[in-house]
Amino acid sequence: MAGLTRGLSLLPGVCLLLAALCGTGSSSVCKTNGPLGMITGSISDWQISSSSTYPSEWDRGCHEKYARLYLPNKLGWCAKYKSSSEWLQVDLGVAARVTGVMTQGRGDGTEWVTRFMVSYSMDAYHWNYVTDNYGNQWLFEGNIDSFTVKHNYLDRPIIARYIKFHTVQWNRHPSMRVEIMGCQLCKEPLGLPPYGRISASSAKRFKRGSSCQPEDGHILSSKGWCSRKQNDTQWLQLDVGPPTLITGIIIKGRGDTRRKHWVQRFRIAYSNDTYLWYSYKDAHHLDPKSRWLWSPSLNTTSSHLIPDKYSENGLLFGGNSDKETSRTHFLNSPFVARYVRFQPVEWKGKISMRAGLLGCPYTGDCGEGFMRVNDDTPCIENLAYNKDSWINKKTLYKRHIRHKLPEGHADRAVDGNLDLRLQSCTILDNLYGKYPLWTVDLGQKASVSGVVIYTWQGDGQEKATSFREYMKNLDQLVVYVDDKIQKKDDEHDESYASGNMCNYISSLNNALFSKKLVLQCVRSHVGRYVLIEAWGRQIGWSRLFGAVLCEVQVFS
Repeated sequence: MAGLTRGLSLLPGVCLLLAALCGTGSSSVCKTNGPLGMITGSISDWQISSSSTYPSEWDRGCHEKYARLYLPNKLGWCAKYKSSSEWLQVDLGVAARVTGVMTQGRGDGTEWVTRFMVSYSMDAYHWNYVTDNYGNQWLFEGNIDSFTVKHNYLDRPIIARYIKFHTVQWNRHPSMRVEIMGCQLCKEPLGLPPYGRISASSAKRFKRGSSCQPEDGHILSSKGWCSRKQNDTQWLQLDVGPPTLITGIIIKGRGDTRRKHWVQRFRIAYSNDTYLWYSYKDAHHLDPKSRWLWSPSLNTTSSHLIPDKYSENGLLFGGNSDKETSRTHFLNSPFVARYVRFQPVEWKGKISMRAGLLGCPYTGDCGEGFMRVNDDTPCIENLAYNKDSWINKKTLYKRHIRHKLPEGHADRAVDGNLDLRLQSCTILDNLYGKYPLWTVDLGQKASVSGVVIYTWQGDGQEKATSFREYMKNLDQLVVYVDDKIQKKDDEHDESYASGNMCNYISSLNNALFSKKLVLQCVRSHVGRYVLIEAWGRQIGWSRLFGAVLCEVQVFS
């Protein structure tokens, strides 16, 4: 680790990634080991480079892109010169925990590397050699023919993004195919539907929303987001949920038009709250400089790609040169954020794009303001967290607070606390109305897809023999989503009966008495208020009933 960080000033995002890879933190999940992409193709051709390559006019089978294990015979990387100063470099894109390397000759029966060294780097500026137990540069034993695959273990795993194979000795000519073995954590797609949320500064009105909407701007879409305005203040924003480590960005042009619509150059900004924004600045160019930078992050060999440029407002990323080819930038300075904005600066035709993110999927507890609909889904925003809430009408609600009645604790249902004891819950009963109603104000209109309700299970109530006896007359919970509150009497003797009912759950087969109730709306509703109404049974000598809401979560 000391060798890795020598001469390198690590930013917080890089430190988090290294902690996970090195197993020095609770977030470490690097447990698998395997090929890192030369064989599978997840490492693109543009990520492979070399000191020199045998000219294609002399031999067409010697390009760097052929330096992949198990390619057909006679294909491989061949150095231009028979020299021990030649090297082949692989950019893994994101730092990996490297445990070994595999090598193979060209497969022509005559050319292979018999001895080589390996160096590694996090930034392609500061390099270290893999060393042996004595601290000397490790001279790896290579191949004995041009067909057999040789696997070399490392004595100690290294953490690196860039790996170089240095040719030392060879048979006839330094030619080779390679693979790198290890574990790579933070190269996964982030913010994809349905969990990620996407928004934009503006969107073109297009045939009843059939295209060009913000939700058409994710990288898997066949369409694209189209800005309604054509200026450099427009943006496309991805919300990945709980702040997580972002290691790469991907963009494409608009796919469902014959016109040439794509972004040629753009900036990146990131935030955790949408109020304070940071412009992305590369680790090696934190001081603004007017200089051109050809990014190593090119996914094609086309000479027409737009270069990266550094300006006073941060790094200008090179964009697309057509509408179908995706372009990936792996970040030298990974950052932790919830929101990432793509800000087009130059474009072809009209501002249109698709965008995606790469990074570390969030795996911990969701934390404040987030929720999981079930245990195996990613964390998403809880729209109701810490929002204003009340029972029946606000006027009656304030009176309950003043007299410290149970109904005055409506906010306990949105405090983010999953404590299911009675004293931590909100109580709805029909002492103050036939249809008690709990309401939460989301603060602004939002698309609501469903509600999760955690209910009381008897804890903290000694006088009742069971929670089902306490709530035996409860028959239904009905959920509504609305833009405005209907005017009702304080006693709320009539059902809310809004046309915007989301869903309901009844006591049939005791479904109402489960610990966790998931009510997905029959269709998504757009509204500011979410309401939960309790209905009692209409039979029996006692008409009293109660509903206990320990936590209410709202998701889109």
